Amino acid sequence: MTICDATIPFTKVLMVLPRKTIQEEQPLAPGYTWAPYNPDLRQPWARLMVETGLVKDEEAGLAQWDKMEHEDPEKLREHFRFILGPDNDLAATAGLFPGHDFPGRLRLHWVATSLNHQHKGLARTLITALAREYDAMPGSYPLYLSTQSQSYGAIKLYSRLGFQPYMGAYEGHTREQSEEDWKTVTDILRQTEENSRTR
Repeated sequence: MTICDATIPFTKVLMVLPRKTIQEEQPLAPGYTWAPYNPDLRQPWARLMVETGLVKDEEAGLAQWDKMEHEDPEKLREHFRFILGPDNDLAATAGLFPGHDFPGRLRLHWVATSLNHQHKGLARTLITALAREYDAMPGSYPLYLSTQSQSYGAIKLYSRLGFQPYMGAYEGHTREQSEEDWKTVTDILRQTEENSRTR
């Protein structure tokens, strides 16, 4: 998992994970622990969102947490995961939360790993745990997530875990727009791959 690259123009895309794609959870790295929901995580969570480029500042991060608390406190308490590092700092987080792309459907949301804790498999641990949790729920399939061109590192991870580009229509978006957006993102992924090879 990496941070958002603000030098890349923003393009939103959706990805889907077919049911039962992930057969087992990746275990936590040594020294890391799961933490239950706690309102004291509000500020560390907001700071993590800023650190990874998912929101512009701490105020925006706090507003996002408060919005989730207001919209569906039960989902925040029951379907968000928090991983603490060896020093009990918030190392990574992600959750299942109602999305607005398909009304009434949960999506994988706010996947973030602190820069101090990257390359430990924490994002993979979170995603595999939440995917299996989703598979055990009654409801609509497949699990989906919303991501963006600026998160090309995350898109590569999602792809390795079995998520596929969603090319269909969703709320406020046509199939043709989805296809065009994915063409843009695919070009960015190809370019970043080429750049990494030439460094």
